[in-house]
Amino acid sequence: MYGQQIEYQKLTIEKESSELMAKLPNRIFINGRLVGIMQTKKVSIMIPEGKYSIMIQSPIPLLYATDEVEIEKGVENVVTFKNRERIWDILFTIDLVLWIAGFFFSLPKPWDLVYEISTNTFLVIWLIYEFCIRKKYYMIRQHKKMLRECN
Repeated sequence: MYGQQIEYQKLTIEKESSELMAKLPNRIFINGRLVGIMQTKKVSIMIPEGKYSIMIQSPIPLLYATDEVEIEKGVENVVTFKNRERIWDILFTIDLVLWIAGFFFSLPKPWDLVYEISTNTFLVIWLIYEFCIRKKYYMIRQHKKMLRECN
């Protein structure tokens, strides 16, 4: 047992993100242990073969996703994840811009009241939706590619 050497495989984790949203760091957990904070779109780690539970957590700890992945020898192990919220993010960004513009411009009556009711309703619906999907915030996929052997 002492002479046995553990062989490590490369695991690449890639973030698919839209250019509209800010590039926020994500926490990466493997089997419940924090292995690092992902600040770029792509990171690689060396890990022994086996089955692992990978959790990707947003900067807001309530929002995360977990998936089981299998690390195999002789293949390129790639895990990609992306935010499920593209449409919501676009709508939220538009609403945020309109909210900031509201500091500089005011709408005539009754449109100011219509805007306030609609934007607050949108915010409440968005918060309820986020709370409902908080454990599946990201879509995680695993890809395996055969490695070419160089002779």
